[in-house]
Amino acid sequence: MHKIYVKTDNLNNISECLQQLFLAEQVHLSIEDQLASSKSSSDWSAWRKKAENALRVVKAKRRVITARLAILRQEEKEYMLQLHQQHSDYLVQELKNIVTPSSFERCVRLADKKMEGTNA
Repeated sequence: MHKIYVKTDNLNNISECLQQLFLAEQVHLSIEDQLASSKSSSDWSAWRKKAENALRVVKAKRRVITARLAILRQEEKEYMLQLHQQHSDYLVQELKNIVTPSSFERCVRLADKKMEGTNA
């Protein structure tokens, strides 16, 4: 079996996190399979300790990747909210140029009432 390296450095986007999480899962399952099928004789004990240590390392790396993924997803969510807010602000500016001030104020009052209804 060839070595697979799970990298936790430079996880800059969600795609990189998901790729490394997939690799970590593959390694985790592989080590568990090898441990389950290993013989318990004394000559295997050194190998078994190394495999168990590798399993602990992979689990720790998975936690790091999962935490970084959570941060990146939250940042993406906040960015999307900012884009949505910016779009709404532009839309309001354009509507102010098209509709009469009294119509716009009526729309503002109606929107405020709807917001009160959703927050109640």
